[in-house]
Parts: sequence; C-alpha cells; structure tokens
Amino acid sequence: MNQVWKNIKSVDYKSCDDCISDFKKKNYRISPWIENIIKNKNLKFKNYDYPIQLVRKNVSSLGFDGPTELQEIYKKINSFGLKLVPPEIAILTRKFYEEQKTGEWLRFATPMDSMIDTDGVPHLPKLGKALGFYFIETYWSYSKAIFHPHNEFVFILPNEKNIEDDN
Repeated sequence: MNQVWKNIKSVDYKSCDDCISDFKKKNYRISPWIENIIKNKNLKFKNYDYPIQLVRKNVSSLGFDGPTELQEIYKKINSFGLKLVPPEIAILTRKFYEEQKTGEWLRFATPMDSMIDTDGVPHLPKLGKALGFYFIETYWSYSKAIFHPHNEFVFILPNEKNIEDDN
C-alpha cells in the first residue's frame, strides 16, 4: 500500500531559480550543488496535472534486506506502482515540508542523470533539518551507490496525465 505523504496542489513559481530565491528569503540553506544544477539545467516547472502525490518508502519496504545499489532500487519501484520524482518537484517540496524533524535527511528518487552539476557529477536532492535551519542538499546519484534498508526515499504516485515514464 502506498500512503500519500504530501499532495502538491499547485506551483507558484515558473522556475527553480524563482523557488530558490524565495527559499533564501526564508533563510533556508541551499547547497552550492543544488544552485549549480539549477543554473546548469535551467529547471522550470512544467504544466503538470495536479495534485502531485508523493510517497515515502524505506529501502526495506521495497523488499531489500541489506545494502542495495541505487539501480536495483529504481528497477523495483514499478512493481510498487511508483515513479521517479522530477528534480524541480523534489526541490519545490522543501516548501511543503516545514514540519521536518531535526536530524532527518530525506532523499528523493529522481531520474538517473537528471541532476548533473557542471563538474559532471550526478546528484539526488535531499531535504534536511539541522541547527535550526531547513536545507536542500544533494547526495551522489551513481547507479552503484549503496543504500541501506533504513534509508528512506520519496517517490511519486503517478497520475498518468502528468508524469512521464522516466524509470
């Protein structure tokens, strides 16, 4: 069963640049890699059919009981009715997750190679809360990157009208 964690009903921004500018006014901490990727990719919001429903799953709930490569996690999500999160939606989600617990870091399952910095390094976005601040950071997104059963990811519960099959 996929329980909806967040419902994104609309987007108030045209691009991730606009979104990040707003986040900085709120004193959110944005990693240099996120800023670099947004500028490099010129991430803009598409005309999605809202709402966009996000689901949280840990690696063990996907059927893995030990260290697992990212590519194996991605291969398995279709069987759970889940899809990968577009990078711009992952970044936007910071706006909707202000109840985050201190010390938590939540990764988003974005399409492989959709967030590459100007050094050619692929990333996954992650949201965190620490030291009294909200963060948008990154984690390496190599196909053989290892994740453990307790690691948690955010996926999309697809609406056929708005999410392309990026898996």
